[in-house]
Amino acid sequence: MLHINRVTLLGYAGGDPEVRELPGGGRAATFRLATTERWKDREGRPAEATEWHRIAVYGGAVEAVATMVRRGAALMVEGRSATREYTDRRKIARKVTEVVVAGPQGMVNVLSPRPGGDGDVGRAGGAGDAGGDEDG
Repeated sequence: MLHINRVTLLGYAGGDPEVRELPGGGRAATFRLATTERWKDREGRPAEATEWHRIAVYGGAVEAVATMVRRGAALMVEGRSATREYTDRRKIARKVTEVVVAGPQGMVNVLSPRPGGDGDVGRAGGAGDAGGDEDG
């Protein structure tokens, strides 16, 4: 049986990426992405709901994401959904679901640097990206 785990999101960066060094070497970048659904309610009034997604970037795309992604930037993110468990600094067990961007299947495409902003529009990740260590 075939399986597919692919996520494509189009939304806005909720903040600048946080870049950190990984214990096994390499780097990772994380940021939040907001996607908003809009509709009209039963009375015809506009309604909306915003979902927040955690994005984790590994490998060669980290440097490009760190340089190009800023709060408010319009982004298209492609990766896979992953859930992991970890223990925080206060020794509390946590579980997090995130979109992992790594290897040739993952990418972050900057559609506009930020609302009303001028600047480079680019892409981080893709076939030339070897992926990276996903610890942490």
